[in-house]
Amino acid sequence: MTRLMKTTLTGVLLSGVALPVVAETWNFTVIAGHPPLTRGVSAISDHFVPEVSKRVAELGHTISWTEAYAGAVAPPTGVLEAVESGVAEFGYVPQLFEGDKLPLDQITYITPFGTSDLLKVMGVIDKLYAEIPAMTEAWADNNQKVLAPVGIDTYHFVTKFPIEDVSDLDGHKIGTAGLALNWLKGVDATPVAGSLPDFYNSMSTGLYDGVMTFESVVAPYKFYEVAPYITKINFGAQYASALTVNLDTWDSLPEDVQQVIQEVANEYRDIAAESYNEGGKASLAKAVEGGATITDLSDEQRAAYAEKLPNIAREWAEKLDAQGKPGTEVLETYMRLSKEAGIQHVRDWAAK
Repeated sequence: MTRLMKTTLTGVLLSGVALPVVAETWNFTVIAGHPPLTRGVSAISDHFVPEVSKRVAELGHTISWTEAYAGAVAPPTGVLEAVESGVAEFGYVPQLFEGDKLPLDQITYITPFGTSDLLKVMGVIDKLYAEIPAMTEAWADNNQKVLAPVGIDTYHFVTKFPIEDVSDLDGHKIGTAGLALNWLKGVDATPVAGSLPDFYNSMSTGLYDGVMTFESVVAPYKFYEVAPYITKINFGAQYASALTVNLDTWDSLPEDVQQVIQEVANEYRDIAAESYNEGGKASLAKAVEGGATITDLSDEQRAAYAEKLPNIAREWAEKLDAQGKPGTEVLETYMRLSKEAGIQHVRDWAAK
C-alpha cells in the first residue's frame, strides 16, 4: 500500500465514513471423480456453482469457477487428497472410499436395512455431526470442512442372473464399494471391491456377475444392458459423499462470503437428496423399458438376510474403540437418532 493510500484510508477511518467494499476476485476449482450422471455431481454444476457466484456477486465480489468432473483431476479415490493439498478448493468427496481416514463417516454402511427415505437419513447425519465433534475433527485432520453431507438412494442387487432367494447369490462375484462389501458376509457370494464408473465394464467382461448399487444410477449408467435382473432388497439410503472445501481456502474468505457459501451448500444438500429420491424411481422405470426385470424380495427374506449377517456394526465399533476413536458412541448415537426420526432398522445394530 502506498503512503498516499494509507493517508487517505486513515483520513476516511478517522472521519467515521464507512469504507466501500473492496471487490475481490477468486479463482476456484471444484472437482469430482464421478461424472455429472451422478446426481450429487450434477447438482453442484446446476445449483451450487451458479448460485454461489450470483450471491457473492451481490456482495460485490467475483468468483471464476473451473469445474472438473469425471476424474479430470482426480479419480473418486483421490478427491479427498486433492482437496487436502489444495489442488482443488472444493470437491465432491466420496467418503465411502475413505474408511481409513474417515472411519466414523461410514456409519450408515455398517448399519444396513434401514429406510429408503434419504431425507430422513441425512437429517440424522446432520444431528450426528452436531453431537459427535470427532466427525468434524476428522475432516479437519484432512484440511477440509464439510459444507454438505450428501446421501444416495437405497441399494439393491443388479445382476446377470435372476434372484428369487438370497441363496441364489451363492458362488457369484458381486461388486460394490466401501464397507458395503460387508453386506455379503451373510451369503456365500464373493465380494469384489470396485467403483461406480467401473461397474458396467466389469460386468460386461465377466469380472463381476452383478453389483450392489443404488437405484438412481441403474439407468443413467445403463447397467441393465449387461445385468438385466434387478432385485429390490432395500439395504437402505446411505450417507456416501460430502461437498467439502479446503480449510486454508475457507479460512481466507470474508465472513459474509463464508455465510453465502454455507447457505447455498445447505440448499444443495437438500436438492441432491430430493434428486436422488426422485431419480431412483425414474431410473428403475427406464431400466424396465430397456428390458430389465425387477423382483421384490419379501419383508421376511429381507429380515432373514439381516439376521444371517454377523453384527458388522458392533465389530466396526469395537475396532475403532481399540484405536481410541468413538466407534461405540457413534453407533449408539446414530441408532438412537434414527429411532427418534422414525427410522426402523430391521435389526438393532447397537444390541450387544
